Amino acid sequence: MPIDFDCAVCKHRIRVPDGTEGKRTKCPKCNAIQPVPSESDELQLKDSPGEPAPTRRPGIRDAFQPTEPEPPRKEKSSFSDFDPPKEDNPYAPAYGEDAVKVSSARMEAMEKLQTPVLICLILAGLGIAANLVTLIISVINIIGDGARGTDAVVELASYAVGFGFAIGLLGFACFGLMQARDLKSYGLAWAGFIITLLPCSCCFPLSLPISIWGMMVLSDNSVQRQFTS
Repeated sequence: MPIDFDCAVCKHRIRVPDGTEGKRTKCPKCNAIQPVPSESDELQLKDSPGEPAPTRRPGIRDAFQPTEPEPPRKEKSSFSDFDPPKEDNPYAPAYGEDAVKVSSARMEAMEKLQTPVLICLILAGLGIAANLVTLIISVINIIGDGARGTDAVVELASYAVGFGFAIGLLGFACFGLMQARDLKSYGLAWAGFIITLLPCSCCFPLSLPISIWGMMVLSDNSVQRQFTS
């Protein structure tokens, strides 16, 4: 049975007659002289893995081939070691339908309170001015009458305390009404409307129905929920 094997130089298939194992033969293609392998050597050659294909060196054509762009590298800041990791902030303001609903409800509550608060503020301011004018006129009258001594001092002190207390209450009412206008303090808002119900000035009859109107608006649950405190 003839023996077939590959040339070790050009890989040409060589066939030699049987019984020539171990002898030398010449390749008919490249004329390379080499020994004839035995059957065991031929089996080892078949079972051995082939040589890896030689790597191709880059040429001039590779310089003009389109290449995929590399992703941009993120420059590292000199303060990156101190930067906190960016995570979702649970306390960040929400933007979306819920935020729009909250802002619209707040604006609606402000519109409901705007008119009674404004009227009560005007009447409270007029009440403060009226009390001041009345106090000044009373002091002038006491001094003009020629009153002296303890009676004059007591009378002046009583006027000053009475009108001063009324002016202070109306001033506190103005502060509470401004809290109601800005939807800040629910308790001070109630205090502002309640004080305007008291007969602290000559504007009391006009402020009475407006104060009741404001307290009815404050009693609305949709308005109450919009106060920050």
